Amino acid sequence: MQTATDTTVGHRYQEHTGELRLELFAPTREELFGEAGRALAEIMLGERRSASSSTLRRVIEVRARDRAALLVEWLNELISLSEITKEVFTQFRVDHVDDTEVRAIVEGVSPELLQTAVKAATLHGVAVEPAGAGWRASVVLDV
Repeated sequence: MQTATDTTVGHRYQEHTGELRLELFAPTREELFGEAGRALAEIMLGERRSASSSTLRRVIEVRARDRAALLVEWLNELISLSEITKEVFTQFRVDHVDDTEVRAIVEGVSPELLQTAVKAATLHGVAVEPAGAGWRASVVLDV
């Protein structure tokens, strides 16, 4: 498995029946949460990147009891807002992340169809932890 370095940002997937395990790595927590959002958008959009652009920016603030629950709440907020607004958020400026709060400005696209509908991020096996010079996380998505 690839490990986090000062400049590495990325993600990979492991498929399960009805679930998808998302593994993330980045040099900072802010980049980790931004990468989680980009990975979610990639799952939802697939190759359908030709959607109309959004002109709306949204400020998202999420709180949770600890950093693992915060990642789940962050992803669930993006999923919920996507369902409500019919947008998939693809651009992230994460201004602040600590163990219990994340704050970001997001922008999205309005696709005609989703490649994959994501129902929720789950607490099953979620982890967010320092890894070398950066951060690593894993979370299971219900698809």
